[in-house]
Amino acid sequence: MTVINPLNAFGGRLASIQNPARYLGGEYGQIKKDSGDLVFALAFPDLYEIAMSNLAIKILYDGLNRMTNIRCERVFAPAPDFEALLSSASVPLYTLESGIPLNKTDIIGFSVGYEPGITGVLAILESGGVPLDAADRTEGDPIILAGGCGVTNPAPFARFFDAVFIGEAEAGLFDLIALLAERKKAGGSREDLLSLMESHPAVWSARKSRASGGICARRAVYAGFGSSRTDGPDRQVCFPVPNLRIVQDHGSVEIMRGCPNGCRFCHAGLYYRPQRMKDPERILHDIDYLVTRGGYREISLMSLSSGDYEGIDFLLNTLIERYAGQNISFQLPSLKVNTFTLPILEKLAQVRKSGLTFAVETPVDTWQRSINKDVYRSRIIEIIHEAKKRGWSKAKFYFMVGLPVDESSITEEDAIIDFLLDIQATTRIQCNVNVGTFIPKPHTPYQWERQLSMEESQKKLDHIYRNLPRGKFKVSTHKPFSSFLEAVISRGDERVGELILEAYRRGCRLDAWEDWARPDIWQDVFSGADWNVESETIRERAEDETLPWDSVSLGPTKTFLKNERDKSRSGTPTAPCEESCATPCGVCNRDVRVKKSPDQVQASTVSTNSLAEASASRYRVLVSFSKRDAGIFIPHLGLLEIWNKAFARSGLPVVYTEGFNPLPRFELSQSLSLGIASEDETATFILKDKPESPDMLRDILNASLPEILRVNRVYWYELSTKVKRQSLSVFLWGNRYRYEFSDRETLVAIKGHEMVQVYLSENTQMIFDDADGNTSAILTMPFHADRKFRELITEITGKPVFESVTITKMETLATHPVSGELVSFFDVFEYLDGKNRAEETLS
Repeated sequence: MTVINPLNAFGGRLASIQNPARYLGGEYGQIKKDSGDLVFALAFPDLYEIAMSNLAIKILYDGLNRMTNIRCERVFAPAPDFEALLSSASVPLYTLESGIPLNKTDIIGFSVGYEPGITGVLAILESGGVPLDAADRTEGDPIILAGGCGVTNPAPFARFFDAVFIGEAEAGLFDLIALLAERKKAGGSREDLLSLMESHPAVWSARKSRASGGICARRAVYAGFGSSRTDGPDRQVCFPVPNLRIVQDHGSVEIMRGCPNGCRFCHAGLYYRPQRMKDPERILHDIDYLVTRGGYREISLMSLSSGDYEGIDFLLNTLIERYAGQNISFQLPSLKVNTFTLPILEKLAQVRKSGLTFAVETPVDTWQRSINKDVYRSRIIEIIHEAKKRGWSKAKFYFMVGLPVDESSITEEDAIIDFLLDIQATTRIQCNVNVGTFIPKPHTPYQWERQLSMEESQKKLDHIYRNLPRGKFKVSTHKPFSSFLEAVISRGDERVGELILEAYRRGCRLDAWEDWARPDIWQDVFSGADWNVESETIRERAEDETLPWDSVSLGPTKTFLKNERDKSRSGTPTAPCEESCATPCGVCNRDVRVKKSPDQVQASTVSTNSLAEASASRYRVLVSFSKRDAGIFIPHLGLLEIWNKAFARSGLPVVYTEGFNPLPRFELSQSLSLGIASEDETATFILKDKPESPDMLRDILNASLPEILRVNRVYWYELSTKVKRQSLSVFLWGNRYRYEFSDRETLVAIKGHEMVQVYLSENTQMIFDDADGNTSAILTMPFHADRKFRELITEITGKPVFESVTITKMETLATHPVSGELVSFFDVFEYLDGKNRAEETLS
């Protein structure tokens, strides 16, 4: 199989796109196999920064690659600039690990968490040379599979996906892929594989749906989630660790799957039923894994409602004690108001404070009961008062307009305004407010309800914005068109597929990003449809009509959903899910049931696991490391984060900064421009203990870094309190580079150009040595002259510098503190070592 090396395929043109590291792989912990019986491209229809924040992607990547005969590699949506580069170079989109063209894979599996991500799906397929329409695919084309909570109404996607897996991957997807690999190895055709896929009870396809005339796919639920097994299908995952700063760059431990609370508007709450709590000792094991293997220092305890985890107070206390002194912090990103206890606030105040967030949704107590929530004003005020005593100064509030509540006494918008003005006047806290439009999602009790029109929604949102005073309130609103677009795709039928394709053809991409969203195109497409898209999307559905998503069952029966809708209208709450349920929804059975937390953590595992007390001595370490291959496009902040995580996973006694957000005392001598390889990047950090040997320290660091970064040399000295520690930048002079031109004529023309000759005469310390007579030159230049010289080449050639020359930094040069000569930083450190020793001897 011919694979694509993007560094060779695009060369210097990669430097002209935004964040080229998105498309290069090479991360710590990536899995790269040479072969497999089945090649599975794991896809996410958004940019790298979003995809690598997604826990489902890591679960799928780990689960598929655990099977030795499956070769699973990642691919994410290209930004428009990279999509254009692929097209201009006639290169198909490829997988990150090995560069396999997408049209040469066996299955492309999309994890879809957000319905408007479908344009990202189409961009991936077309860029990868795969026909967009399922009907156009033949033998030799990959099977296009989708899953995730964004495709529980598959009808709008029917023309694009060959099949859709409904439910949790641990409950059958991995076994299914293993069977498909066996069938392919035995000589099975594409149609054979697709038929086998369709035979699974959790798999939906258009032809299976037509043939059944009813429910043809039932959600797969993993009954074993959260058990004490650490090597099961739901084992903790953290790899690959990204090379870029991503949207949610923290370690995620799923402490509970499913939510007990039954909010009637919440699609996720229905999708992940029933509530299953993870064993607390298993949680400790998983966090240890994230810290020691992943290098994460910020850990999120993930669930739909983390406060409903039984014993959450005790768990937090255990974690804080266990990781005392290790600069590890914990977040509870999903706390219900009625689970926000004083002990939890006190625990969170001991570590790095995350935001104080209240998902109120609707402000009137009777409306709360209608939607089956219990976020009451008096309780919020009590929490804020306690939080302010512990250092919180602001709070975030989420609301929706358009919920099916009785507005005969007061409108939603006025009720939200009154609620927030009262909260702010009583607590004096800064309020950040986010208001969106309610979307009646499929498979919820509100799936039959009407949605606000865009005009109605905008009127309500504008009223809220105008009537909350600036200064006390920071108000943001979700654009009504974005909510409408999500509704069109999530509630639509097969006709929506034509609209999606047309909008994509006209240029719609990455619709969740303001920089790329094109609502004008979508609106034009909707206006040109032969049916009224808005009225059909927002209308109320009759309870006896066939809905586009009726061929899929998430578990709860229609009878249950109708009963919940009736209870909403009467303002009758439904009790949270319990092991002995009074109002069964249809999810639980002999194998699947609510799973509560077992006994709390045993005392033996509560003991603190912090680093042993180190000596009073401190050792300053200098390292020289190389940046090659994908490493040359890692941005500066991404490089810092890679080193931070490497220190965490290395177990070295690194000295951290003080303050709110402790970081390793790590310093790079300079920030190298993207696109330049290096054989000698220099950096320094401080250790509490003396390393055993340079070789041992080098090996520990290399084992903790991605392969695209290699430590070549190490030196350290013991710091003296008598000598002030100086920054590397104090000694930095410049660099020695190799400039490799495409041919000798170009090199000669550049060197002889008048502007270059003038520049050399103005920078007398700069040396341009091309005496070898080949296509490369050695340039020695001070730091201040570096960037300007590259800009000169761009001006002379009329094209970006990296399209004219390949640059490698060979050596970082320092000024000797005494002689002033140009030397390496290791020479400087040898001098500083002697100076520190001399001062200690004198004292």
